[in-house]
Amino acid sequence: MLSIHRLSLVTFALLTAAGIARADSQPLPASQPDSSTAQARAQAAMSEFGTRLRAVLQEQLQAQGPLPAIDVCHVQAPQIAAEVMQTHGVRLGRTSERVRNLANAPTEWQTQLLTEFAAKVAGGEAPEAQLAKQHDNLPDGVALRVMRGIPVEAPCTVCHGTTIAPEVAASLLTYYPEDAATGYSVGELRGAIWVEVLQQVTP
Repeated sequence: MLSIHRLSLVTFALLTAAGIARADSQPLPASQPDSSTAQARAQAAMSEFGTRLRAVLQEQLQAQGPLPAIDVCHVQAPQIAAEVMQTHGVRLGRTSERVRNLANAPTEWQTQLLTEFAAKVAGGEAPEAQLAKQHDNLPDGVALRVMRGIPVEAPCTVCHGTTIAPEVAASLLTYYPEDAATGYSVGELRGAIWVEVLQQVTP
């Protein structure tokens, strides 16, 4: 059985793994004036995704505990993301150099930014301070790309550290048999949340 303290750590770990412990609460700094609308859409999408997933997880945790909440994160997080993307006209997700879910494997541009983030963190910068915005040389239909770093905090090690409780490991293995997102230590870069803002079509 998981202790009450460990349950609370699993709770926070799920929220952080979802990219919602910090990333959605920090406003994007101002940049090019003509991109303000796109930045607002990116921020709104990250915020809504975090708020909705957090609410679902907390409801499940109160009702049945943390292990079923892993099921919720696996099933409902993609559904919530799809609805948020539809609402705000964006593509949104989470990625890492070591992914738990192969569906979240980084694309070429995401790999490049993750490498840059990792180098800056290795140089002493904070993972959560990592932010990149791309305005130029984007694919057709994309107005803006944003990526923000996700840090490893102490509770994250419950699901992503070097020692994971057997019941947690078993639950994770059920959904993620090729899980590579373990072995992390506090202060490392866990990955990033990213958004691609799609160009709005004028009727």
